[in-house]
Amino acid sequence: MNEHKRSSKGTSIYKERTGALRAGAGKDRLKNTKGHTSETGKVPGERSRRPRPDKPLAGGKPGRGGKASNPAGREHAEELRTGDRIVVTVKRIGINGEGIGYYRRKAVFIDGALPEEVVKAEVTELQPKFIKAQLLEVEKRSPDRIEPPCPVFGICGGCQIQHISYEGQLRAKTELVREAFSRYAGLEQVKIKPMLGMEHPWNYRNKAQLQLKRKGNEIVAGLYEAGSHEIVDISGCPIQHPKVNSAVEKVKSVLEELRIPLHKENGAKDGVRTIVVRHGFQSGHLQVTLVAANAKLPRQDDLVRMLRLTLPEVTGIALNVNPKKTPLIFGERTMTLWGEDAMEESLGDLQFSLSPRAFFQLNPQQTVKLYESVRAAAGLTGRETVVDAYCGTGTIGLWLAPYAKEVRGIETIPEAVQDAKQNAARNGRSNVSFHTGAAEELLPRWAKAGLTPDVIVADPPRTGLDPRFLEAVLRTKPTRFVYVSCNPSTLAKDCKVLLDGGYAIEWVQPVDMFPQTSHVEAVVLMVRNG
Repeated sequence: MNEHKRSSKGTSIYKERTGALRAGAGKDRLKNTKGHTSETGKVPGERSRRPRPDKPLAGGKPGRGGKASNPAGREHAEELRTGDRIVVTVKRIGINGEGIGYYRRKAVFIDGALPEEVVKAEVTELQPKFIKAQLLEVEKRSPDRIEPPCPVFGICGGCQIQHISYEGQLRAKTELVREAFSRYAGLEQVKIKPMLGMEHPWNYRNKAQLQLKRKGNEIVAGLYEAGSHEIVDISGCPIQHPKVNSAVEKVKSVLEELRIPLHKENGAKDGVRTIVVRHGFQSGHLQVTLVAANAKLPRQDDLVRMLRLTLPEVTGIALNVNPKKTPLIFGERTMTLWGEDAMEESLGDLQFSLSPRAFFQLNPQQTVKLYESVRAAAGLTGRETVVDAYCGTGTIGLWLAPYAKEVRGIETIPEAVQDAKQNAARNGRSNVSFHTGAAEELLPRWAKAGLTPDVIVADPPRTGLDPRFLEAVLRTKPTRFVYVSCNPSTLAKDCKVLLDGGYAIEWVQPVDMFPQTSHVEAVVLMVRNG
């Protein structure tokens, strides 16, 4: 997965959105319930939301005695009103981790509800094709429901499904993929391999990008609460690597001790906005970057000296300048204050040099599983020509290069292509070339010039493949098409186009890149018929 491309096709790898930090959290996340219930089935802190005698549930009966089919005497889903209470059997989870059930054949989305549960909920939003409702009470509890270990689960928005056991998470995500192929590709019997999960589904993120705010004499570092501009303190985040959490706390303490101003503090336009910490799982290197509104910080020399004393393992300290009012984390200018301009890290046998703004996978352990799945799908023998479309910084193409005759990568972002070329040179991958442009334009041009790729690999953004690229694939007719996706819905829709064009799905391999979140990655092998 090339994370830098997830919000839109042309998004730069050097312009990661703060929204990406929230890992796709839904805007309507429960803020008081933290998305889970107690052992008794009641939602903590929600007593005022329980059914009242003056708010009948079903068939005009008060309190808990009614049935789901007729709240307040209403016969049809279209007759529901906000505030009505309904009982719903939850069938599956949605792409944002919400429970999905049906009321009178209309989909109902309920944050915090789990598959196989029967829940009582209050209608909060009515749309022509769906209903949103607030979880009030769990009447029949899922065996997969657990107490989430994080105290700010359901508030910070970084995780959506900590309240599901890990085995339950893997099943639910597999069903997300299966449901997408059924709904959008009309395939009920697609071969889905067992999900590739993690033995320890915690502490896997190698990088944190946290916003700052001062509360009293202390600095809070965290993520924006879903749907607001309030920063939620995520100290000790259980999905971040402990060295990342520790480094963040130490950087905060230095900023506090030196009274370094924060952005917009007391109306000031300058000051530090964001802490960015990256830890190399293989190299052990630690990179600290402060994002500020101007190119000079007060007591900057003291700041560097104290950071070095507090973090003896740090290999580089940088200052990125971003004065603009923007959701983008980084500005265009980065200065090294001390140490190395880039940190060293490896992925398999590939070596990388990572500047503060350079893209690198957030979960290296699962990335290896993902790339090995791509290699298995490509079926390379050393004689094949491979096109790596939407290649980003070239990691997939570089991974495949030792097993192919030639690999050509295509990417629209010039900076990413430059990084890919440097990565190829650094790793001695002489049979790889990277090209700036749109895949839907370069692929037909190469085919017209006589290139006949045996394998095409595509790892597009969440929006899926450009229709013109799909047309180009069908005209080029590679023997194998390998689709790497982070969005089951667009994946299935695009596969339907290729199925109609003469391809067949051999298998689907889901990979759990981000445990505790609702995101799921998948690799699909499609083979041309005839």
